[in-house]
Amino acid sequence: MLDRNIMDALIEDVELRFNNSGYSDHEIGWSEKKKHPDYDLWYVTSGEVTIDYEGGRSSAREGDIVFFNPGVTYSAYCIDSPCSHIFTHFDFPLGQRINFLNDFDLMGTIPQHYFKTEGPLFRSTFDAYKNKEPMSALLLKGYFLVLLAKLLAIPKDNSLVADMSVERTVHYAKLKPVLQYINEHLGEPIPASLLADMISMSPKYFYAFFKSNIGLTPQSYITKMRMNRARELLMDRKLTVKEIAYQLGFSDPYTFSKIFKRFHKISPSRFSNHT
Repeated sequence: MLDRNIMDALIEDVELRFNNSGYSDHEIGWSEKKKHPDYDLWYVTSGEVTIDYEGGRSSAREGDIVFFNPGVTYSAYCIDSPCSHIFTHFDFPLGQRINFLNDFDLMGTIPQHYFKTEGPLFRSTFDAYKNKEPMSALLLKGYFLVLLAKLLAIPKDNSLVADMSVERTVHYAKLKPVLQYINEHLGEPIPASLLADMISMSPKYFYAFFKSNIGLTPQSYITKMRMNRARELLMDRKLTVKEIAYQLGFSDPYTFSKIFKRFHKISPSRFSNHT
C-alpha cells in the first residue's frame, strides 16, 4: 500500500479531475451491469443498493458510499425498495500513476460512520450544484476532496475494506529502505545506481520499478523531497537561503533558487519574507 506520508509529501503532484457528476433514481427491480474507465463514487441517498463485483458482494443504504475502481465489472440492483444515489466519475493521478487509488482497495461499500460530517456536507453541496447556485461547482469539488481524504484515511487493516494486493504491498516494502535513505541524505549526492544496489536491482529496472510504484522518476522524487525540506527550513527562518541551498546539496544558491521557484512558483527569498 502507498505510504500515506509519501502521499502527503507528493500532494502537489496529485490532481483531482471531475469527469461527470449527477443523480440516479431507480424503482424496485432496477439493475445494471457496467464497468467504467475512471473511478466512480456513489453516495446513496435513499433505499438500499446491492453490488456484485469481482471478488465480493456488498449492500449500501442511505448515507453509505459505494466505490468503484476503473475497469472493474459490477452489477447493481434494488431488490426490496426504490433506491437513489449521487454519482461522481473522476480521475486522481499521482504524477504519472493514473490509478494509484487502487492501492487503497476501496472497492465496495464504505459505511457512513467513517464520514459522519463529510458525507452530509457533500450531499448538501451537490444539491446546490444541481440547482446551479453560484460557486457551487467549486464547493462540490472541495467537499468531494475532503470526503475522499477521509476515505483514504481509513486504516488499511479495517475488515470492511479489502486487503491490499500482496504484490503491491511487497513492492512498497521493497522500496521502504530506498525512501528512508533518500529522506536521511537529502544534503548528499544520491545516484540512482546507489539506490538500485540497495535493493539488488539493475539501474534500468530500478528506474522503471520506482516510477511505476511512486509515480515519479527517482531523481524527480529526490528533487521534490529537497524542495519540501527547503520550504520547511525557510518557514523555520533559522537559516539563510544560501545556507539552505548548501545544506540540501546544491552547488550554488542560484541553482537552488531556480529549482525552488519552478516548484513553488515563488523565489525562496520572497517565500521567506512572506512567512
